[in-house]
Amino acid sequence: MKFKRSLLLTLCGLLAVSCGYFLSTTKQKANSSENNTSFTLPTTNGDTVKTLDYSSLNISSVSSIYDNNVQAKIAKQIKQLETNNTYDFDNMLVLANPYLTNTTGLYLHFTTSKATKVSYTINSSGTTSFSQTLYNPNGTYSKEHSYQLIGLIAGQKNTITIKATSQDGQTQTKTFTYTPNKLRGTSNNQLKVTKGTSTTKLSSGLYAVIGDKSLANRNTYLVDNNGYIRAEIPTINYNSLRLVQADNKLYLAVNDNQIVALNRLGQMVKSYSLAKSNFKLHHDFALDSQGNIIALATDTNLKKTEKRVEDQIIKINGQTGEVSRLLDFKDILAPLYQTATGIETLTNNKGYWDVIHANSIQLTKDDQVIISSRETSTIMKISNLTNQPKLDYLIADESVWQGIGDYSKLLLNKDGDFTSQAGQHSVNYIPTETAGVYYLEMFNNNSALMSSRPNFSWANYPNTGGASTSDDYQSSYYKYLVNENTGSYQLVQKISLPYSPFISSVQTKNTNVITDSGMVGTFAEYDSSGKLIASFETTGQTKFIYRVYKYDFTNFYFD
Repeated sequence: MKFKRSLLLTLCGLLAVSCGYFLSTTKQKANSSENNTSFTLPTTNGDTVKTLDYSSLNISSVSSIYDNNVQAKIAKQIKQLETNNTYDFDNMLVLANPYLTNTTGLYLHFTTSKATKVSYTINSSGTTSFSQTLYNPNGTYSKEHSYQLIGLIAGQKNTITIKATSQDGQTQTKTFTYTPNKLRGTSNNQLKVTKGTSTTKLSSGLYAVIGDKSLANRNTYLVDNNGYIRAEIPTINYNSLRLVQADNKLYLAVNDNQIVALNRLGQMVKSYSLAKSNFKLHHDFALDSQGNIIALATDTNLKKTEKRVEDQIIKINGQTGEVSRLLDFKDILAPLYQTATGIETLTNNKGYWDVIHANSIQLTKDDQVIISSRETSTIMKISNLTNQPKLDYLIADESVWQGIGDYSKLLLNKDGDFTSQAGQHSVNYIPTETAGVYYLEMFNNNSALMSSRPNFSWANYPNTGGASTSDDYQSSYYKYLVNENTGSYQLVQKISLPYSPFISSVQTKNTNVITDSGMVGTFAEYDSSGKLIASFETTGQTKFIYRVYKYDFTNFYFD
């Protein structure tokens, strides 16, 4: 692929040319024969925003972006520009999405004569303004400044105003315009927003819309409270599972065999690959206190030999990237596997043996996890995970475990008159100040589906739905108070939600509740009493949003 090069001598200087580093002002394209991976490299327009020259990097697909060598060469090129030139507030270095990890992102670098804090506002015709104060790891007030701007509207002109404020209150501003590329996955910059009856304000932050199958290409979107897409993170052929902010990095999956860590500037600083292991990621992961990744997985060898799927927990060493098995569920639930011999008939695992279908993992401490098992409509607590895993308890209707070994003895007692969860997703652990007492919140799908035991009686689950979306049924936000000291659980909050038989998520943000009824393409935010504040709906024909979580990105992108 050939690219036209334009040397901006006023920015780079002759030294940059001699070192082989260029700024390009022309449109560069990367084409791919792979599905869901084609993309267009960033473009420049106006006098302020520039782009790097990627012609020597052989970028052929999104997978090329998440390559250590490519990212290192991009970082070297930026470093060379910053070394060979002096950038101050009036003449700052502004690059369009240099690391290729945010379609609408801008990279800023400059120094100020006084220590200042920096904020910005983005305006674009027909949209609401977007303002933030930027996080600087050097301190709130600093003379050294490097940032990534989040918030530009794709495919249309944005007016960006940068404001620097010194400790004595003096300010200076710089305004410029830029039109970023259109979004990779959709032609719509805004989701459909419907206001509810609650007068409570939406919580702060950006919604991370993960795994929207209505898109032409796989991406994770960051969406503001008005439904505008403020960032687009490309992924390869899988969804991001969740975003985990830790140690000045943002962890997310970009493929079913790769998790990456991005820094606040958009650079991939770590890649964890499962390509040489016999595991594939699915559904969820967490980070322990040592920076190791604890993830749900499928053993590809067992998938071939036993047709077993989605019943492993693995550890990815945060330092070395080494992949190891922590748990095979068959080892602690052998009697269940002897009973549940049916083959999956409905989901992507059609034709395989999906006895557990673990779909969320929460660490209560480094060697202790809470697992959501959709296939058994059960929540499990497992301790001593890193040594000799032990099943501590089960939360489920007693009918699920009746006659399965002696596991009924591990069931917590249901305190109250309510129907236990069915086909639940996205179980979240919320601690209290009392040892052994905590909350578990979840999306209770209320779906009566169990291919591994097709003759199971759902008599204890009235009004449960099937595999298709329907207005005749409802899912729910469920919040349990679990008391291990008394061996009980009780339902303390319930919110009725649009029915989603499979994919879905929930999250408490401040006192609000965020829910994703994924199979109807709708996520929403409710107040603490369960009244709707607002709902957001994708506009594509395919209704499938894997999960939605909301993040403030404090001490990362924003101050």
